[in-house]
Amino acid sequence: MLKLTPLLLLAACGDTYVLVPAYEVVDLGKFTTDTNGLVAVPWEAPEGAVFTEVFCGPYGYETTATAANVTSPDGTTVFDSAAPFQGGLRVGVFDDMLPVLVPVSPNLQAVAGEWSMTLSLAAADLPATVSCSAISGIGQTAAENRVDVHIVFVGVDGIAPGMTALAAESDDTVQAVMSGLDELWVDLGLSVGEVRYSDFSGDVASATSVDDPTELGNLLRTIDDGEELTFFFVRDLVLADDVSLLGRSGGTPGVAGQGGTSKSGVVINVANVVDSPEQVSLTMAHEAGHFFGLFHPTELDLSGNDPLDDTPECIDPEDDGCAENVMWPNPQVGTATTFSREQGWVVAQSPIVRPG
Repeated sequence: MLKLTPLLLLAACGDTYVLVPAYEVVDLGKFTTDTNGLVAVPWEAPEGAVFTEVFCGPYGYETTATAANVTSPDGTTVFDSAAPFQGGLRVGVFDDMLPVLVPVSPNLQAVAGEWSMTLSLAAADLPATVSCSAISGIGQTAAENRVDVHIVFVGVDGIAPGMTALAAESDDTVQAVMSGLDELWVDLGLSVGEVRYSDFSGDVASATSVDDPTELGNLLRTIDDGEELTFFFVRDLVLADDVSLLGRSGGTPGVAGQGGTSKSGVVINVANVVDSPEQVSLTMAHEAGHFFGLFHPTELDLSGNDPLDDTPECIDPEDDGCAENVMWPNPQVGTATTFSREQGWVVAQSPIVRPG
């Protein structure tokens, strides 16, 4: 199956026009691993591609997968799990669905031709069969962009009176959150575009407090295909060790523009939204960064860095120069206010980003 969004022309100034990226989704079919859980998954990036992403699954929440390696069309190994911080590409370890996005750095761009990933699946029963798809964007990118946003309220109306689809547009707390997100996105050359609000239509009782990966993934599966970023506002988000999280992206990266997967959006804990709408804005900006393909500049345990050249690499996790970046692992309101130029470059390649 192939789905292609139409190419659109957006007038810029005078006789200058910017080509809005279009994207296509291709069903690659099913792939069966060997007894070690490995299988090669090839996909094609078209001429003029600004990004290309392969995603495989679902394979369940008790199973994890990563890439053993990724090769570019010229045969270069651009990711090797034995040396994961070299080559300009980062790949995570994911339950249920594995997304791999190019680019996550200007050092490795989405050139046309056949890419290949060796999927590495850690499952109880091997060999195993998974389905894979690819999504690629065609066109050019702009320096100033927008992202349309969908806010889904999941049983949070008791937290603040405006936390419903009907009241959100006129509620001071909700609008403070959206204004704060817009302000934090400025460094990315990004603004909040059209915003739509809806109330969760599924089983609110099982989704308003998310406490395991299955609930998280099933919530994100309810997203439809579309050129927007969906945030679910929930009462609590507890995925491990009884610790409440402020937010969680479906993945780094997520699967943008394609609904129905466990990596198709972002979940935000809004329990403290009345006292600190700024914290909710910051969490949205941080988790959206992950969704777009941004990693932590330096992990708190110093285990690794992102693939960008202009983000801080910190030996001391308390270094204020690191903490100013919104993608710092533990961002603080009033301190984490900036993104780097290369972070903005990565975000501009997303299928749901539009010139604006």
